[in-house]
Amino acid sequence: MLRTIFVEPLVFLLEVFHQLFDALHLPYTYGFAIIAVTILLRLLMLPLTVKSMASMRKMQELQPEIEKLKKKYKNDQQKLLQEQQRLYQEAGVNPLGGCLPMLIQMPILFGFYYAIQELAQNTALDGFFWIPDLAFPNISTGISWLWPLPPSVGWDTAIRYLILPILLVVTQIATQKFSTTPTSGDDNPQARMMNQMMWIMSLMFFYFALTFPAALSLYWVTSNILGILQQLYVNRTISKMDSPSARTAIAVSATDGSEPSVSEESSSVLVTDSSKVERSVPQKGRKRRRRKKR
Repeated sequence: MLRTIFVEPLVFLLEVFHQLFDALHLPYTYGFAIIAVTILLRLLMLPLTVKSMASMRKMQELQPEIEKLKKKYKNDQQKLLQEQQRLYQEAGVNPLGGCLPMLIQMPILFGFYYAIQELAQNTALDGFFWIPDLAFPNISTGISWLWPLPPSVGWDTAIRYLILPILLVVTQIATQKFSTTPTSGDDNPQARMMNQMMWIMSLMFFYFALTFPAALSLYWVTSNILGILQQLYVNRTISKMDSPSARTAIAVSATDGSEPSVSEESSSVLVTDSSKVERSVPQKGRKRRRRKKR
């Protein structure tokens, strides 16, 4: 089933882009084909990924409130769950919203591995810029090409193959850093645990990259870079929505007689006068309420 859903379509797409780039007389056709397929997959998952990233970002922003609830209802688990659910509903956050893209990407990662293995058996994948062979290394040899020192493939070749695993670790850490809010600092136990997990997982990925074909590492690094760009876009969008100027713009729109779909509190106009801030309800809104009461 994995082969039918993931492997065969990936092999087909890789071959299509390989033939396209070959017809354009471009070098490193399979390397660029891997990058092109990665970009295509990211674009297909873009709406789901952006929604998931925004949900995870909001979840992290709610962590201080959740910690307060845990302290307040530490002896009443049922009440704690109810209050957490209420908090999620008020914030419009799905606790499981960030899991779906990761669940989808794992089969794609395995599918890429088997697709690369199949292509390597039928044709030569050649190299990619500094990488001598995209089909090297492989699981059967493990890290015997690198350890024990000196590397059996030579220092020059070993350094060439080490670049992608190092880039994988760097992009993996950057992905985690950019997806973490400033509020979830070192004083948060959950943040500390996630930080430890980040380093453990990064070391695991580094080891995997030493045993998997370089083509798979190329896909992984490219996917991470695209994910970082998407996360920066989400962070910037959320920051703009949460900025005082954005809130003031929403509030001012209420004075024009429009009906913004926000709460009554957030639709009040913010009037600043050096040291004081007053909230005023739009007059048109008051007139509508009086008519309804009559």
